[in-house]
Amino acid sequence: MEFENRLKDFRSQMNKLGWAGSFLAPSGDMEYLIGVRRQRPNATQGHMHGDWLYGAIVTETECIFVSPYLAHEHIVEQTQDKHWITDIVKIDDGADVSALASDLLKRFGLSGNTIGIPREAMASSVYEIQKIASDTIFLSTCDIVAPMRAIKDPDEIELMRKAATTTDKIFDDVRKHLSYGMNESDIMIRVEDAMLKHGTEGSSFVTGIMIKGPGIDDAIEGISRAGMAELQPGRVLAFDFGVVLNGYVSDFGRTLYCGDPDAELRRIHDLVIQSQSDGIASMKSGMITAQETNEVARAVIEDAGYGKNFVHRLGHGIGIDVHEPPFLAPGDTTVLQSGMCFTVEPSIWVSGKCFTRVEDVVLVTEEGGVSLNTSTRDIHVL
Repeated sequence: MEFENRLKDFRSQMNKLGWAGSFLAPSGDMEYLIGVRRQRPNATQGHMHGDWLYGAIVTETECIFVSPYLAHEHIVEQTQDKHWITDIVKIDDGADVSALASDLLKRFGLSGNTIGIPREAMASSVYEIQKIASDTIFLSTCDIVAPMRAIKDPDEIELMRKAATTTDKIFDDVRKHLSYGMNESDIMIRVEDAMLKHGTEGSSFVTGIMIKGPGIDDAIEGISRAGMAELQPGRVLAFDFGVVLNGYVSDFGRTLYCGDPDAELRRIHDLVIQSQSDGIASMKSGMITAQETNEVARAVIEDAGYGKNFVHRLGHGIGIDVHEPPFLAPGDTTVLQSGMCFTVEPSIWVSGKCFTRVEDVVLVTEEGGVSLNTSTRDIHVL
């Protein structure tokens, strides 16, 4: 990865905007710019002494990483081969974090100036720094980094492809072991077990296993995204899961039918597949916007009378994070460019009957979109 070139471009844009520096709290922007990986998150927030000052301070010439004691070994491991990181500062438990922050702000000329900060930074980072230097101004690094991240280089595309095809293999493994009586949670456990067996770092978001049909409540998904609904004849099973692999992620969806689907279910499935196919074909570099791609795919479902049953956007950018701009949604007028990667994930939800969906990661090219997934989109019957 060309981290030094990325930092050079980032610093050049900071300078043009008049920023004194940036505070890269743990985030996709941090990973993209300096190559330091975030620790995998817990289901709830874990707090460390000094975590509001956890991250990299980037100026025109320096890149200092500030690390709480509990994360220090992780940061030492992550930075040992990255010479562009000029120093590591450890925050010992019990240390005066405000005094340290004050020293660093003065040392790098940040007090009272404009500082870039990722959208994922904690509110307490802004609050505590402004207590020390009230006239400090914060602006989002996303404004600079999002356009950089949106267009993947060849190395990134290969990592994205590997994450996608690994997800295909996980789906194939799980599908072979499904049986009537299994519930959503049973299937989720099998999916996440297969993720680890295939050498991934785990899930890129909360795994969604949704069984719909006769006797199932109307909600698309609950808080846990996998409950106790069982596989039974006449029901429909929708998968929504992804993995983290080598720092890049996947997002994948397929639908299985419990028994031979009736004529309406087959029509719905065909509509979803056609919607995705038309959307992917339209994704020609420089020729269409994100919003227009959404319209192309949505028209297939709307023209068939199921427009109100397609209840979400067509897709989203994907890379280091599972949801990245641009978005295949109304209001996003970004022109698609070669190297951009998106999920394309149309669905039809009919209460009491089905939630039919398909989702792949798609690369934008001059000829149209190319799916990085290889798993069949044909009807799967249990």
